[in-house]
Amino acid sequence: MIITILFVFQSCGPIVGTVGMVSLGAHSKEKGIGTSINDNIIKTKISNLIFKLDKNLIADSKVFVNNGSVLFTGKVRNPQDKIELTKLAWSIKGVKEVSNELQISDKSSIKNIARDIASLGEIRARIISDKAINSLNFSIDVVNDKAYLVGVAKDKAEMIRVEEHASSARFVKEVYNYIILENDTR
Repeated sequence: MIITILFVFQSCGPIVGTVGMVSLGAHSKEKGIGTSINDNIIKTKISNLIFKLDKNLIADSKVFVNNGSVLFTGKVRNPQDKIELTKLAWSIKGVKEVSNELQISDKSSIKNIARDIASLGEIRARIISDKAINSLNFSIDVVNDKAYLVGVAKDKAEMIRVEEHASSARFVKEVYNYIILENDTR
């Protein structure tokens, strides 16, 4: 009987694995397991639609979902791609807000990419080593010297500390803060 069930659900492996990972980390997240699972479902649906639209877009863009709020970062070739991704996100049930920070055209040189990677590593290291911050609650991306912060902070002090770590990174010129507070009722 168990073998039959596993065989039937074999095609759901990636979803089950992803949901399992969300369940594993959700106990330490401020938003809770139900919201974590919903966010993961939204992210998976958006990623699948992007892949169907244009396989190249999935490689150059990143999607973050937090409490139903979607953030796009990365690069696209033209304004139409940026508009299409925004429309895609709004087509998914459960999406409450879409912030599209995709940059049009690739202004990144090898030097820019290296600087972004260095900045990302520096910010992550600072946040992980800061005992006043629960690093599992935050996602970070750096594109062309711009840092994007997403997550749920337990209070304003934690949010400010995360933002300070990002803004003090060596190559970061701008910080975009999409962190919400745990008691946000959106």
